[in-house]
Amino acid sequence: MTNPTVDITQDVYDLVQKNKIHENLMRYCRGQDRKELALMKSTYWPDATDDHGAFVGNAHAFCDMAYEGQKKTGHTAIHHCSNVLIELLGDQAKCESVFMYVMIHPAKNRTQFLGGRYRDLCEQRDGEWKILRRTCIFDWANDMEGAQDFTGIFNFPKDTVIGRTFPDDPIYAAW
Repeated sequence: MTNPTVDITQDVYDLVQKNKIHENLMRYCRGQDRKELALMKSTYWPDATDDHGAFVGNAHAFCDMAYEGQKKTGHTAIHHCSNVLIELLGDQAKCESVFMYVMIHPAKNRTQFLGGRYRDLCEQRDGEWKILRRTCIFDWANDMEGAQDFTGIFNFPKDTVIGRTFPDDPIYAAW
């Protein structure tokens, strides 16, 4: 039995739009983690702003800064995003995402953790969703000794597939 008050067409349209917003968020994480600058920037509109605490300004300038910082320190970054809640408002959408950022500094034998939420205002232009305004809400942080060592910690063999940066990461290899 169907409910005559439910508009299936609108529901499907909304799901597709929310999926596009979610995919954009996942591309941002991949770009950051694999140090792929063009992919990072592609998730923001050119006039977008980003408030990342230590950086407040144009989002593309933030991507440049993050990219250069990661290249200088040589650290590995991993972004985890979950609990994504999207509210569509026509050609704009409010999006809250919980993030956990893990930064591994092998040279310093340190692993740092940062958790919080992205408060994004996303906008659709010509059918494409990107971030227009981002504010990072920081909820917790932790710093611990120890860095990534798969062979020592998990006893993996030397030829274990290990993550790399763009374009050398296995995700970019022919499927």
